[in-house]
Amino acid sequence: MRVSADLLLRGVARGIHVAASLAILGTTAGYALFAQAGLQHDSTRAARDARTAIVRFLRVSFVVSVAAGTIWLFCEAIYATGSHRITAGFNALLPLLRDTNFGHLLMVRTILMAVAVWVFGQGESKMRVLFAGGFAALAVALRAGLGHGAAMGGAEGHLLLATLILHLLAAGLWLGGLVSLFIVVKAVTPDAAFLAATRFSRLGVACVITIAVTAAIQAWYLIGTIAALTETAYGLVALAKFGLFGVLIAIAATNRRQTARLPKGNGQHAKDFLYRSIVIETAVGLAVVLLAGILMELPPAMDMAKTGMAG
Repeated sequence: MRVSADLLLRGVARGIHVAASLAILGTTAGYALFAQAGLQHDSTRAARDARTAIVRFLRVSFVVSVAAGTIWLFCEAIYATGSHRITAGFNALLPLLRDTNFGHLLMVRTILMAVAVWVFGQGESKMRVLFAGGFAALAVALRAGLGHGAAMGGAEGHLLLATLILHLLAAGLWLGGLVSLFIVVKAVTPDAAFLAATRFSRLGVACVITIAVTAAIQAWYLIGTIAALTETAYGLVALAKFGLFGVLIAIAATNRRQTARLPKGNGQHAKDFLYRSIVIETAVGLAVVLLAGILMELPPAMDMAKTGMAG
């Protein structure tokens, strides 16, 4: 059940790359869905600075996605050669990009994310914001092409592919939008924060339900049994991910209660509590995505359990 250092590095690089792409989706789509509502309700300089901060975070997210994607690509190149030599990885880079589904999807997704950031601009045009969200959503959805479902094929593979797409989109809208929500809540008045946080909360409920349902379907097919869950590396990492997801739900429920207090007399106190809580939620969400990246590098628990029984 040991996880090798090279697999861990590939998984972490993959997780950071995915987290950055989710942030691009959450920032572009979230701007139209919740952030703009708070910013438009507050005409102070702090609100204008918050809009600038959101644009800056979007661009930083793209840079992080490219950097992490490059490291992930190089790690996969070394792994593909069956060697631990760095020179072998350099030699395998071009063939990996040119001749594999992994390389094609990585390049297409990077282009789509770049287009999303460029189209978003300064967030001043509603139409451009909507198009940016569409490009970002497509980039995130294509990430499912590197999942276990895409590799399986058949009816089960198609189901896993579809549920993974929904899972990723929901994660992007919820977890990927947390930093934008933090920026808005911290900058604007409690009343303006209430508008943004309320919209985010409604979106978050739909996303949590989607994530829970799609995760259950994925677990049914990729884990299958209690033994596979507790006796394989895949199952143990999945357990850790499920546990942190439970923590996220608890934090989100607390934030929902604090959001209801924003327009009341103690609104500033609720706002201070809320943006500190969002920081914790973001950190836990990042940990969940990193674990998901490691999971995608591991063989499904059901397959490992069958191999163990066969052995």
